[in-house]
Amino acid sequence: MRKVILLISVFLLACTALFAQGDFKLSEQMFSRINQNPAAIGNNEKIQIFTAGRMQYVGMGLEQTPTTALLNGHYYNEKLKSGFGLSFSYDELGLYNQTINAKICYAYNIDLFEGGLLSLGLSAGVVNKMFDPERHVWRDNGDPLAGSEKTNTTAFDLDFGLEFSYKYLLVGASITHLPSITSDVRTTAAPSHINVYLRGNAPLPEKFNLIPAVAYTNIGACNTGELISGENSELIKLGQEHLVDVSLTALYDGKYWLGVGYRVNSAVSFMAGFEWHWLRVGYCYDLSVGPVWNYTSSTHEVMLSFVIPTTKPVVW
Repeated sequence: MRKVILLISVFLLACTALFAQGDFKLSEQMFSRINQNPAAIGNNEKIQIFTAGRMQYVGMGLEQTPTTALLNGHYYNEKLKSGFGLSFSYDELGLYNQTINAKICYAYNIDLFEGGLLSLGLSAGVVNKMFDPERHVWRDNGDPLAGSEKTNTTAFDLDFGLEFSYKYLLVGASITHLPSITSDVRTTAAPSHINVYLRGNAPLPEKFNLIPAVAYTNIGACNTGELISGENSELIKLGQEHLVDVSLTALYDGKYWLGVGYRVNSAVSFMAGFEWHWLRVGYCYDLSVGPVWNYTSSTHEVMLSFVIPTTKPVVW
């Protein structure tokens, strides 16, 4: 039993040291993207509020499961050709690693042609990262992985992105945490990320649409040095520098959807949701696959989105 507990602790700390330095990835990110790309404020004059919660490793009996919460809000002004937004996220991954990110987002939209929109976005704010080993009592105080010093840092944060949208196509790219782009990766620092994504929109008969999507994230200079040796050394490979997601979503009448996604060497996602008037509700279940399936359990994600409608039609 002790060996099992130690193995789980080693795994979670390995992910904290290697992967938790990277930003969280929501499976239902297509519905609100401004936390990873400030250019994703669309050209529809609607006040949109998006919130999502994510709980990982449910059912493993851990004293504290990794938890993520996201709150986005944005609005577009047609006269100014500009979108304004706020984004707040809380990410607690591992046993004692916590990240809070709050920022103001701005996007300027350029109408390239009929139905074609180019958006340039910039967001600025702060990112706070806390590392507190006192929140967990180690069974083995002599464990070399056990930290001893509490650290809490707050730094200026800056993101830049662009996005092109058309009724059949959406392409976006962004760089987040720009002040850290040349910094060494540390537990209490947010490394820069490069995000690129592509989505299609294929109309089908009987009010159906198919939405294929692919997304790539590079976690800049992620430290993959050997922190673990011996029988658990293979766990060090679980921290990934390159993340690739693919998905396919079926949308009916613009209100109901079912989808499936795959994060390479990580998880298979199953998504479902509906839209009713001003409310949108979504649920996602992630099933671990690849090299992590022996060490992780189920992950649940719930999304709520509220829209205050206006008269301007939605492009995407």
